[in-house]
Amino acid sequence: MAISQETLRTARLELRPLGPEHLELTKTLDFDPDVMKYVLFGRPLTLEESVETHKWLLNTATIVPGVGCWAGYVGEDFVGWWVLAPSQSNAGEDGPPRYNKERAEFGWRLLPKFWRKGYAKEGSFELLRHAFQDLGLKEVAGDTMVVNAGSQATMASCGMRKVRTYHNKYDNPPPGIEEGEVEFLITKDEWRSQHGKQDEPLNNSQPLDHQQPLVQGMRAQ
Repeated sequence: MAISQETLRTARLELRPLGPEHLELTKTLDFDPDVMKYVLFGRPLTLEESVETHKWLLNTATIVPGVGCWAGYVGEDFVGWWVLAPSQSNAGEDGPPRYNKERAEFGWRLLPKFWRKGYAKEGSFELLRHAFQDLGLKEVAGDTMVVNAGSQATMASCGMRKVRTYHNKYDNPPPGIEEGEVEFLITKDEWRSQHGKQDEPLNNSQPLDHQQPLVQGMRAQ
């Protein structure tokens, strides 16, 4: 399926559909120990792992029209990426994957020099707006580790609510995973009740005091 993503814009960010040309930029995230502290193995990725992660991010744009991964820029400075990934409805079951076209999984990673400046919230808010207003999705979910309070604060600031705490087993878990993970969720009806029907992206550039990047990174990778 051809990629059908739109370029998205906020007061400060331009979110461009992720492409193969962004590989060297996404490597800078994958190789940064601070960025990777709460994601996957809790350590920087190897080159092979980084390339596979980039392929996975590209693939998110080939399953359900409109969703995918975006590379965020301030001017021509790369900030990080944001993703709306298709939600697999038969995860853990035998057979080919099936996807819920009314739900997406949500996440982001930012370079440390852009932390605590409101960019994570600004880009996240725009993806939620796009999900509900432009794509007509019914709900968006995001997960992070219990110990990642900053990411939880960012999701909550976008109107998402915590729906559960859970514990999964991983072969090479990151430190802190023993405390569990949390899932946040927002529905289209909840979004509309909070923000109404907007014809234009809202200005959400105000910094969040406790902002950190969401680095749970879709544990299904």
